[in-house]
Amino acid sequence: MRPAAPVPPGVARARRFAEYRAGRLAAAAAARALCGMPCLAGRSVSGAPSWPPGLCGTISHCKGQAIALLGAATAWGGLGIDIEQHLTPTLAQQIAPVALTAQEQAAFGADPHWVGLIFSVKESLFKALSPHLGLRFDFDAAELCPATPAEPPALRLTRDLAPRWWAGRRIGALLLAGPAGVMTAVALPRDDDWTGAQPRSVAPPSM
Repeated sequence: MRPAAPVPPGVARARRFAEYRAGRLAAAAAARALCGMPCLAGRSVSGAPSWPPGLCGTISHCKGQAIALLGAATAWGGLGIDIEQHLTPTLAQQIAPVALTAQEQAAFGADPHWVGLIFSVKESLFKALSPHLGLRFDFDAAELCPATPAEPPALRLTRDLAPRWWAGRRIGALLLAGPAGVMTAVALPRDDDWTGAQPRSVAPPSM
């Protein structure tokens, strides 16, 4: 198989901007469906989307695709969504030691399907939770608990992040895989104690 031809910088910038705009348009469409009128998400200093009063949301885009998830701020404390391309075996081998805990590596190895899902769902968790706690945390702060006949898939915190966000706490998550890649989402109810911290824009974890 031939390696992909390099993309000129100007073309790459245009693609990123198109994905950025597509994400904002998806958010506007979601707002229209939710409350009858569109809203254009703002942009914080860190680059994360900012939302008008009464709404909370999340946006993700990747390689020509974009998606947004919005909800009423009275119902949801934090929302996170992420889409990623399927990983190649080589890329999964590189990402697994960074994105997976030792227990996850023992359970899933470097299987590209699971490495991609775990990487993505931790990105979703970060988007949903980190701005409200006002702190950064890395991939090893949570690990995936696969679905069982009795329980759906969930993330389990591996260390204390705040008084109500303790090590061992389970957080529900949605994980989907399709022909174009993977999509994950995390939705945190409003009734949780956010420790009194005001939502802040916090850059997502990076490799």
